[in-house]
Amino acid sequence: MFTGIVSDALIEQIIPDSNGWELIIDAPSIAQKVQIGDSVAIDGACLSVISINGDLLSFYVSTESIDKTIIQFYTAGKKINIELPMQPNGYLGGHYVLGHVDAKAKVAKIIAGEKAWFFNIEVPTEFEKYVVYKGSISINGISLTINKVVNNTIELCIIPVTIEKTNMSLLKEGDLVNIEFDILAKYTEQLLNKRAQNV
Repeated sequence: MFTGIVSDALIEQIIPDSNGWELIIDAPSIAQKVQIGDSVAIDGACLSVISINGDLLSFYVSTESIDKTIIQFYTAGKKINIELPMQPNGYLGGHYVLGHVDAKAKVAKIIAGEKAWFFNIEVPTEFEKYVVYKGSISINGISLTINKVVNNTIELCIIPVTIEKTNMSLLKEGDLVNIEFDILAKYTEQLLNKRAQNV
C-alpha cells in the first residue's frame, strides 16, 4: 500500500520479450532501501523488484500491465514518479493508494500559472461515480485532491512543489495518465450494492 507522496526517477532501459518487458529504472532516491521482491509504485503501478545493480532497479512488467497503463508509452530517459510502500510507523501524507491502476485517462487542458497549475483530466465514463469534489485521486501515482467535477472531467490544482518533484510538468494536452480511484469509494459502492441485494 502506498500514500501517493512520490519522488522522481528515470527510465534507464526497456528490454522487451514475448511475455512483457524488463523495465530498468535509475532510482538513486530509493535504491539503497529496497530488496529483491519488494513492491515499488512506478507512476502508480505496483511492480516487484527483480534485480538491483547500484542505483538501477529492474522490474518485470506483464503484457496486461503494459496494455492497461501508460507504461506502454515509456522510452529510455523518461522521467517517472516512484514510491516505496507505506511503512507502519510512517506518516500517511496523501491517501491510501494500492498501486492497482484502474484505467488510463486523458489530459484535456492545462493552465500553467505562477502560484499553481490547473489540469483538467477526462475520466472514463464508467468511473465517474468514484469522483467527488474535494475527494482523493491518484494520477501517475501522485495523491491529489479533486478541485472541481464537471460531468466526467475533473480539475486538479497542482502546487509548484508537486510540479517540481514529479513528472506532472512534462504532461501535455492529449497525453494519457494512469489513474487510480479512491479505494474507500469502491468499498462503499460494494457495501451499498450488497445491502440493496439483501433488501
